[in-house]
Amino acid sequence: MWDKLFRLLARVPGLYSLLAFLSARRVVVRGWSMYPTLRPGERVLFDRLTYRLEPPRRGDIVLACHPARPGLLLVKRLAALPGDAVAIDGDRCWVNGVLFGQGPGPAEVAPLPRTLGEDECLLLGDAPDFSSDGRQLGPVGRDAIQARAWLVYWPPGRMRFLWRDSSLRSE
Repeated sequence: MWDKLFRLLARVPGLYSLLAFLSARRVVVRGWSMYPTLRPGERVLFDRLTYRLEPPRRGDIVLACHPARPGLLLVKRLAALPGDAVAIDGDRCWVNGVLFGQGPGPAEVAPLPRTLGEDECLLLGDAPDFSSDGRQLGPVGRDAIQARAWLVYWPPGRMRFLWRDSSLRSE
């Protein structure tokens, strides 16, 4: 019932943005794991409505529960979706045979892949040297993903929308 209501409201121009803002989760970025996309001290609004209306997409920046430390939240990029073939070698990660974050390019030999389960997603930081993520922690359950990054609103000089960045998103 709620899903139908959200879908109906999302069709009203401007109303979705208002609802997303009112139900947003505000987070202060701590650490360098998402650099250069996000910097320590930036404040980000996370949209908790989007994933009620549509499934997560590869490349989204998400807010998720830490798989080993309940109560701790992670800000990471969604690198792999359920059913994707994932291979990890040090700080490099291949998703479906493509080096994540690099796009199509020269073929490199990836280690043998593991296929994610029907409820598993892999989260990675944009700065592997500073990130504790799926390379060490492994995949998370789909239910661990709480929200999608929407807007950096502080500091004012670096204000920008994040949901429009599709450089690592696959359709």
